[in-house]
Amino acid sequence: MLLATPLAAQPVSRICDYKGEGKFGPLQVSFDETSRSVTVTTHDGQVWRYQDGATGPINPSSAKDDLGPVEQFVKLGPDRVEVGFRWPDDGSTGHLSYFDPASFKNPAKRCLWRSLSDFGTG
Repeated sequence: MLLATPLAAQPVSRICDYKGEGKFGPLQVSFDETSRSVTVTTHDGQVWRYQDGATGPINPSSAKDDLGPVEQFVKLGPDRVEVGFRWPDDGSTGHLSYFDPASFKNPAKRCLWRSLSDFGTG
């Protein structure tokens, strides 16, 4: 008897246009809905990682932008996914961005990453 085991969903990567402060786009965005994680790579190679519920650096490859341990979040909504972080000492949000999750399910749909501030700044 052969038992079928569901495969875990794999992260989906897309090139996304960028709208926000700074000149970070286009972005390579990898979205894993199952693990609620998002990895963003800017055109100049900066990497930002968000894992819902994790506390730690969002840019582990850059000592110059070390924010210390921050609380990361990835909030799944029906028409947008919000990612960002907050500082645990006072709960203030340090960064917030969002994108339409439908653009990761439909390759014909344009992917747009909207950032409400520069990466890693409040």
